[in-house]
Amino acid sequence: MSITVTWNNKSKTLIQTTFADPYTLQEFREARKKWHRMIKGVDYIVPILLDMSETYEPPEGIMREFIAIHRTPNPRQGHIYIIGMNPIYEKLSKHLFDGVVDQTKAVKVIESVDEVIVT
Repeated sequence: MSITVTWNNKSKTLIQTTFADPYTLQEFREARKKWHRMIKGVDYIVPILLDMSETYEPPEGIMREFIAIHRTPNPRQGHIYIIGMNPIYEKLSKHLFDGVVDQTKAVKVIESVDEVIVT
């Protein structure tokens, strides 16, 4: 599988999803299901890091899948942090995630995992 989903640390305070080319929309959907299962095992808000720094050719339709993250979030899903988003999609992301009302579930494009805020 070209997408891995793991806890970033032993304290289970951050879910890290790492992408590698090529990956499919179905693999992305399965990754989302996995982080939903992981979040169900804790009783606090968990941010999710999407490390896309090794992806250069995202599959067609991936932006709809990113938008879906906010349509069906787990109540304990925190911010989504994205590292290494394709520059074209990064420009579009501001418009695609505009409608996110709940700021606790905001999407942030970042440069490093050090920018992730874990509460």
